[in-house]
Amino acid sequence: MVILDMFLKSIIMKNFILGILISIPVVLLAQESDEFDFVSNQEEGYSAVRQGVNWSFLNSSGELVFDFRNDLISNEDPRTGIIGVAGMQYPQLKDERAIIKEQKDGVNYYGFINSEGKTIIEPEFLNVSNFHNGKALALKLEEERLGENALLGKNVISYKYDVVLINKKGDILKYLEGPFPVSVSKQKLREAPQINAKWLGKNVLTVKGPNKKWRVHKI
Repeated sequence: MVILDMFLKSIIMKNFILGILISIPVVLLAQESDEFDFVSNQEEGYSAVRQGVNWSFLNSSGELVFDFRNDLISNEDPRTGIIGVAGMQYPQLKDERAIIKEQKDGVNYYGFINSEGKTIIEPEFLNVSNFHNGKALALKLEEERLGENALLGKNVISYKYDVVLINKKGDILKYLEGPFPVSVSKQKLREAPQINAKWLGKNVLTVKGPNKKWRVHKI
């Protein structure tokens, strides 16, 4: 009877170990065969991938460079022929930088992460372009306190923005055009203001100013 019990226990243990060994490749296969709702063409070594409403990037080895996140820029109906976030169908990693957004009081602000998902430029601009040759265009918001409304007991603040050129650290290299008046509220700023600029060459662009005239800038 004892011998029979030992024999049965031995069979059960072998089946248990065999079950574990069989399940390991299945788990590994499941981890390696992620499915995506969208995959973009590769640009500069990266492809944007979407799962539901979240995005990440695949490198040239087919590996995710960081966890999926919901603050990368995409548009179901992108506006063609414009510079800025409204023209992007899916996220892009350009010059190792991808645009992210953060909403504050109902208004979207934009910044950049690197290829590891680390925030390099905090979301503080009203609109930005992708980086190219180490530079990007951005709309920098400024506020001016005009005084106090005695009746309401609140400060009166005027907002404006300038078109600026930034480097990959977020430092401003040059003020290009401005200031442009803007109302910073959820009701009045539902879309990012346009960046009215056109690149004419590697270091030359033209930008539309507050007087609605275009000026050429060499950088």
